[in-house]
Amino acid sequence: MKTMLFLLLAFIATTARADTVILREGSSPINCAIVSWSKEGLRITRDETSSQEVLPWYRIREVSAADIGVGFLPHLERGEMLWRAKLRLLRGDISLATPLFREVFMELKNHTGLDAYLAAEGLLRCHLANGNLNESVAPWLAVVDHVQSGNTSQLEALASIIDINTFLCPHLPPVWDSTVVARSLRTLKLRSDVAHAFYAIISSPLEDREYTRAGPVFLNDVVLLLDAKDRVAVHSEDLEIWQKCWLLFAEATGLQKQGEEEKAMLKFAEVVALYETSQPWLAGAAMLALIESFDRAGDTKIVNNIKSEISRVLPNHPLRKD
Repeated sequence: MKTMLFLLLAFIATTARADTVILREGSSPINCAIVSWSKEGLRITRDETSSQEVLPWYRIREVSAADIGVGFLPHLERGEMLWRAKLRLLRGDISLATPLFREVFMELKNHTGLDAYLAAEGLLRCHLANGNLNESVAPWLAVVDHVQSGNTSQLEALASIIDINTFLCPHLPPVWDSTVVARSLRTLKLRSDVAHAFYAIISSPLEDREYTRAGPVFLNDVVLLLDAKDRVAVHSEDLEIWQKCWLLFAEATGLQKQGEEEKAMLKFAEVVALYETSQPWLAGAAMLALIESFDRAGDTKIVNNIKSEISRVLPNHPLRKD
Protein backbone atom coordinates (compact mmCIF):
# COMPACT_ATOMS: atom_id res chain seq x y z
CA MET A 1 0.00 0.00 0.00
CA LYS A 2 2.81 2.38 0.91
CA THR A 3 4.62 1.50 -2.30
CA MET A 4 1.53 2.29 -4.39
CA LEU A 5 1.06 5.62 -2.57
CA PHE A 6 4.69 6.52 -3.19
CA LEU A 7 4.40 5.70 -6.88
CA LEU A 8 1.20 7.75 -7.15
CA LEU A 9 2.83 10.79 -5.55
CA ALA A 10 5.87 10.41 -7.79
CA PHE A 11 3.60 10.25 -10.83
CA ILE A 12 1.73 13.40 -9.75
CA ALA A 13 5.02 15.25 -9.17
CA THR A 14 6.29 14.21 -12.58
CA THR A 15 3.15 15.18 -14.46
CA ALA A 16 2.99 18.50 -12.58
CA ARG A 17 6.30 19.42 -14.23
CA ALA A 18 5.55 17.90 -17.63
CA ASP A 19 5.88 21.20 -19.51
CA THR A 20 9.16 22.44 -20.96
CA VAL A 21 10.22 26.01 -21.77
CA ILE A 22 13.29 26.65 -23.92
CA LEU A 23 14.75 30.14 -23.58
CA ARG A 24 16.59 32.14 -26.24
CA GLU A 25 19.70 32.90 -24.21
CA GLY A 26 20.92 29.31 -24.52
CA SER A 27 20.04 28.47 -20.91
CA SER A 28 19.07 24.93 -19.96
CA PRO A 29 15.43 24.05 -20.71
CA ILE A 30 13.07 24.72 -17.84
CA ASN A 31 11.00 21.75 -16.71
CA CYS A 32 7.94 23.27 -15.13
CA ALA A 33 4.19 23.41 -14.89
CA ILE A 34 2.50 26.15 -16.91
CA VAL A 35 -0.04 27.92 -14.73
CA SER A 36 -1.41 30.49 -17.16
CA TRP A 37 -0.41 32.94 -19.87
CA SER A 38 -1.36 36.43 -21.01
CA LYS A 39 0.22 39.47 -22.64
CA GLU A 40 2.13 40.01 -19.38
CA GLY A 41 4.06 36.74 -19.87
CA LEU A 42 4.08 32.99 -19.23
CA ARG A 43 3.34 32.08 -15.60
CA ILE A 44 5.04 28.88 -14.41
CA THR A 45 6.10 26.94 -11.32
CA ARG A 46 9.36 25.00 -11.41
CA ASP A 47 8.42 22.51 -8.69
CA GLU A 48 5.84 21.85 -6.00
CA THR A 49 7.54 24.09 -3.41
CA SER A 50 8.56 27.09 -5.53
CA SER A 51 6.44 30.18 -6.00
CA GLN A 52 5.05 31.19 -9.37
CA GLU A 53 7.17 33.27 -11.75
CA VAL A 54 6.40 35.09 -14.97
CA LEU A 55 8.68 34.70 -17.99
CA PRO A 56 8.57 37.48 -20.61
CA TRP A 57 7.65 36.20 -24.05
CA TYR A 58 10.66 37.74 -25.80
CA ARG A 59 12.96 35.38 -23.86
CA ILE A 60 11.04 32.23 -24.84
CA ARG A 61 12.09 30.33 -27.95
CA GLU A 62 9.83 27.31 -27.66
CA VAL A 63 7.27 25.72 -25.35
CA SER A 64 6.38 22.05 -25.14
CA ALA A 65 3.13 21.42 -23.29
CA ALA A 66 0.07 19.27 -23.66
CA ASP A 67 -2.57 21.87 -22.88
CA ILE A 68 -1.78 24.95 -24.97
CA GLY A 69 -4.43 26.29 -27.31
CA VAL A 70 -4.12 28.29 -30.50
CA GLY A 71 -4.31 31.51 -28.48
CA PHE A 72 -0.84 30.70 -27.19
CA LEU A 73 0.93 31.18 -30.52
CA PRO A 74 0.42 34.97 -30.99
CA HIS A 75 2.31 35.55 -27.73
CA LEU A 76 5.28 33.54 -29.00
CA GLU A 77 5.20 35.39 -32.33
CA ARG A 78 5.10 38.76 -30.59
CA GLY A 79 7.95 37.66 -28.34
CA GLU A 80 10.05 36.70 -31.36
CA MET A 81 9.38 40.09 -32.95
CA LEU A 82 10.45 41.84 -29.75
CA TRP A 83 13.58 39.69 -29.50
CA ARG A 84 14.58 40.58 -33.06
CA ALA A 85 13.93 44.27 -32.31
CA LYS A 86 16.19 44.12 -29.25
CA LEU A 87 19.02 42.47 -31.22
CA ARG A 88 18.76 45.09 -33.96
CA LEU A 89 18.79 47.95 -31.47
CA LEU A 90 21.85 46.59 -29.68
CA ARG A 91 23.78 46.33 -32.94
CA GLY A 92 22.76 49.88 -33.89
CA ASP A 93 20.29 49.01 -36.64
CA ILE A 94 17.74 51.63 -35.66
CA SER A 95 15.83 51.72 -38.95
CA LEU A 96 14.95 48.01 -38.75
CA ALA A 97 14.34 47.98 -34.99
CA THR A 98 11.93 50.93 -34.94
CA PRO A 99 8.90 49.40 -36.75
CA LEU A 100 9.13 46.22 -34.68
CA PHE A 101 9.24 48.09 -31.38
CA ARG A 102 6.44 50.36 -32.57
CA GLU A 103 4.13 47.47 -33.43
CA VAL A 104 4.64 45.74 -30.08
CA PHE A 105 4.40 49.01 -28.13
CA MET A 106 1.05 49.86 -29.69
CA GLU A 107 -0.28 46.50 -28.51
CA LEU A 108 1.31 46.43 -25.04
CA LYS A 109 1.60 50.11 -24.07
CA ASN A 110 -1.03 49.80 -21.33
CA HIS A 111 0.32 46.54 -19.91
CA THR A 112 2.71 46.00 -17.02
CA GLY A 113 4.94 43.07 -18.02
CA LEU A 114 8.59 43.05 -19.01
CA ASP A 115 7.69 42.68 -22.70
CA ALA A 116 5.75 45.94 -22.43
CA TYR A 117 8.72 47.59 -20.70
CA LEU A 118 11.16 46.44 -23.38
CA ALA A 119 8.85 47.63 -26.16
CA ALA A 120 8.46 51.07 -24.54
CA GLU A 121 12.16 51.56 -23.81
CA GLY A 122 13.23 50.20 -27.17
CA LEU A 123 10.87 52.51 -29.04
CA LEU A 124 11.94 55.46 -26.91
CA ARG A 125 15.59 54.84 -27.73
CA CYS A 126 14.84 54.43 -31.45
CA HIS A 127 12.83 57.65 -31.65
CA LEU A 128 15.53 59.56 -29.78
CA ALA A 129 18.20 58.17 -32.11
CA ASN A 130 16.15 59.48 -35.03
CA GLY A 131 15.63 62.86 -33.34
CA ASN A 132 11.87 62.30 -33.23
CA LEU A 133 10.97 64.03 -29.97
CA ASN A 134 7.22 64.19 -30.59
CA GLU A 135 6.88 60.41 -30.81
CA SER A 136 9.23 59.89 -27.86
CA VAL A 137 6.91 61.30 -25.21
CA ALA A 138 4.43 58.40 -25.03
CA PRO A 139 7.05 55.65 -24.65
CA TRP A 140 8.95 57.85 -22.16
CA LEU A 141 5.88 58.13 -19.91
CA ALA A 142 5.31 54.38 -20.26
CA VAL A 143 8.92 53.76 -19.20
CA VAL A 144 8.40 56.06 -16.19
CA ASP A 145 5.47 53.87 -15.15
CA HIS A 146 7.61 50.73 -15.40
CA VAL A 147 10.47 52.31 -13.43
CA GLN A 148 8.04 53.50 -10.77
CA SER A 149 6.58 50.02 -10.46
CA GLY A 150 10.02 48.53 -9.82
CA ASN A 151 10.46 46.68 -13.11
CA THR A 152 14.00 45.99 -14.30
CA SER A 153 15.14 47.28 -17.69
CA GLN A 154 15.57 44.53 -20.26
CA LEU A 155 18.27 46.59 -22.00
CA GLU A 156 20.71 46.14 -19.15
CA ALA A 157 23.74 46.45 -21.45
CA LEU A 158 22.87 50.12 -22.11
CA ALA A 159 23.11 53.11 -19.81
CA SER A 160 19.83 54.07 -18.19
CA ILE A 161 17.59 56.13 -20.46
CA ILE A 162 15.85 57.69 -17.42
CA ASP A 163 17.45 59.97 -14.83
CA ILE A 164 16.59 58.15 -11.61
CA ASN A 165 16.46 61.38 -9.56
CA THR A 166 13.96 63.22 -11.75
CA PHE A 167 12.43 60.43 -13.92
CA LEU A 168 13.04 62.72 -16.89
CA CYS A 169 14.82 61.50 -20.01
CA PRO A 170 17.96 63.66 -20.45
CA HIS A 171 17.75 63.25 -24.24
CA LEU A 172 14.12 64.41 -24.43
CA PRO A 173 13.91 68.16 -23.82
CA PRO A 174 10.34 69.54 -23.80
CA VAL A 175 10.57 71.22 -27.21
CA TRP A 176 7.96 68.97 -28.76
CA ASP A 177 4.82 69.89 -30.70
CA SER A 178 2.09 69.90 -28.05
CA THR A 179 -0.68 69.07 -30.52
CA VAL A 180 1.14 66.03 -31.90
CA VAL A 181 2.09 64.86 -28.41
CA ALA A 182 -1.46 65.24 -27.07
CA ARG A 183 -2.70 63.03 -29.90
CA SER A 184 -0.11 60.33 -29.14
CA LEU A 185 -1.06 60.29 -25.44
CA ARG A 186 -4.79 60.00 -26.00
CA THR A 187 -4.98 56.22 -25.48
CA LEU A 188 -2.10 55.87 -23.01
CA LYS A 189 -3.24 54.81 -19.53
CA LEU A 190 -0.78 56.02 -16.91
CA ARG A 191 -0.48 54.34 -13.51
CA SER A 192 2.10 56.13 -11.36
CA ASP A 193 1.72 59.49 -9.62
CA VAL A 194 4.87 60.91 -11.21
CA ALA A 195 3.75 59.95 -14.73
CA HIS A 196 0.40 61.64 -14.08
CA ALA A 197 2.28 64.73 -12.83
CA PHE A 198 4.32 64.85 -16.04
CA TYR A 199 1.19 64.40 -18.12
CA ALA A 200 -0.50 67.32 -16.33
CA ILE A 201 2.44 69.61 -17.06
CA ILE A 202 2.63 68.50 -20.69
CA SER A 203 -1.07 69.28 -21.02
CA SER A 204 -0.86 72.63 -19.25
CA PRO A 205 2.11 74.00 -17.23
CA LEU A 206 1.23 74.95 -13.66
CA GLU A 207 2.39 78.40 -12.67
CA ASP A 208 1.71 77.74 -8.99
CA ARG A 209 4.22 74.84 -9.08
CA GLU A 210 2.11 72.62 -6.84
CA TYR A 211 4.15 69.46 -7.41
CA THR A 212 6.90 68.63 -4.97
CA ARG A 213 8.75 65.94 -6.96
CA ALA A 214 11.95 67.28 -8.49
CA GLY A 215 11.23 66.01 -11.99
CA PRO A 216 7.79 67.56 -12.53
CA VAL A 217 8.86 70.84 -10.90
CA PHE A 218 11.91 71.13 -13.13
CA LEU A 219 9.95 70.23 -16.26
CA ASN A 220 7.34 72.81 -15.32
CA ASP A 221 10.03 75.51 -14.98
CA VAL A 222 11.51 74.68 -18.37
CA VAL A 223 8.10 74.73 -20.07
CA LEU A 224 7.29 78.11 -18.53
CA LEU A 225 10.63 79.53 -19.70
CA LEU A 226 10.01 78.21 -23.20
CA ASP A 227 6.67 80.01 -23.13
CA ALA A 228 8.45 83.29 -22.24
CA LYS A 229 7.34 83.32 -18.60
CA ASP A 230 10.32 85.36 -17.42
CA ARG A 231 9.16 85.47 -13.80
CA VAL A 232 10.37 81.89 -13.32
CA ALA A 233 13.67 81.98 -11.42
CA VAL A 234 15.66 78.76 -11.44
CA HIS A 235 18.88 78.17 -9.53
CA SER A 236 21.04 75.89 -11.64
CA GLU A 237 24.11 75.43 -9.45
CA ASP A 238 23.29 71.86 -8.38
CA LEU A 239 21.76 70.67 -11.63
CA GLU A 240 23.08 68.05 -14.03
CA ILE A 241 24.72 69.16 -17.29
CA TRP A 242 21.67 68.22 -19.37
CA GLN A 243 19.39 70.18 -17.04
CA LYS A 244 21.55 73.30 -17.39
CA CYS A 245 21.37 72.96 -21.18
CA TRP A 246 17.58 72.62 -21.09
CA LEU A 247 17.28 75.77 -18.99
CA LEU A 248 19.70 77.74 -21.16
CA PHE A 249 17.89 76.80 -24.36
CA ALA A 250 14.53 77.57 -22.74
CA GLU A 251 15.76 80.99 -21.61
CA ALA A 252 17.03 81.76 -25.10
CA THR A 253 13.72 80.71 -26.65
CA GLY A 254 11.75 82.77 -24.13
CA LEU A 255 13.90 85.85 -24.72
CA GLN A 256 13.44 85.50 -28.47
CA LYS A 257 9.67 85.38 -28.04
CA GLN A 258 9.87 88.57 -25.95
CA GLY A 259 11.77 90.36 -28.72
CA GLU A 260 15.11 90.31 -26.90
CA GLU A 261 16.93 89.06 -29.99
CA GLU A 262 20.49 89.98 -29.00
CA LYS A 263 20.24 88.39 -25.54
CA ALA A 264 18.61 85.31 -27.05
CA MET A 265 21.36 84.87 -29.64
CA LEU A 266 24.05 85.04 -26.96
CA LYS A 267 22.37 82.23 -25.05
CA PHE A 268 21.84 80.15 -28.19
CA ALA A 269 25.54 80.57 -28.96
CA GLU A 270 26.33 79.40 -25.42
CA VAL A 271 24.22 76.27 -25.95
CA VAL A 272 26.24 75.47 -29.08
CA ALA A 273 29.59 76.16 -27.42
CA LEU A 274 28.96 74.16 -24.25
CA TYR A 275 26.59 71.34 -25.20
CA GLU A 276 27.25 70.42 -28.83
CA THR A 277 28.32 66.91 -27.83
CA SER A 278 26.16 66.17 -24.79
CA GLN A 279 22.90 67.67 -26.13
CA PRO A 280 23.16 67.52 -29.94
CA TRP A 281 19.43 68.04 -30.60
CA LEU A 282 19.31 71.33 -28.69
CA ALA A 283 22.72 72.41 -30.02
CA GLY A 284 21.50 71.90 -33.57
CA ALA A 285 18.27 73.76 -32.85
CA ALA A 286 20.32 76.61 -31.38
CA MET A 287 22.51 76.70 -34.52
CA LEU A 288 19.43 76.93 -36.71
CA ALA A 289 18.04 79.74 -34.55
CA LEU A 290 21.34 81.61 -34.98
CA ILE A 291 21.22 81.07 -38.75
CA GLU A 292 17.71 82.53 -38.96
CA SER A 293 18.64 85.53 -36.82
CA PHE A 294 21.81 86.40 -38.73
CA ASP A 295 20.02 85.79 -42.03
CA ARG A 296 17.39 88.36 -41.07
CA ALA A 297 20.22 90.75 -40.22
CA GLY A 298 21.78 90.15 -43.63
CA ASP A 299 25.07 88.79 -42.25
CA THR A 300 25.73 86.22 -44.98
CA LYS A 301 29.26 85.37 -43.89
CA ILE A 302 28.23 84.27 -40.38
CA VAL A 303 25.23 82.39 -41.80
CA ASN A 304 27.48 80.41 -44.15
CA ASN A 305 29.96 79.69 -41.34
CA ILE A 306 27.23 78.28 -39.08
CA LYS A 307 25.72 76.26 -41.93
CA SER A 308 29.13 74.77 -42.62
CA GLU A 309 29.55 73.88 -38.95
CA ILE A 310 26.16 72.20 -38.59
CA SER A 311 26.81 70.25 -41.79
CA ARG A 312 30.07 69.05 -40.29
CA VAL A 313 28.97 68.11 -36.77
CA LEU A 314 25.21 67.50 -37.08
CA PRO A 315 24.53 66.57 -40.71
CA ASN A 316 21.39 64.57 -39.89
CA HIS A 317 19.70 66.95 -37.50
CA PRO A 318 15.91 66.49 -37.99
CA LEU A 319 15.21 70.24 -38.09
CA ARG A 320 17.51 70.87 -41.05
CA LYS A 321 15.73 71.74 -44.28
CA ASP A 322 18.69 72.05 -46.63
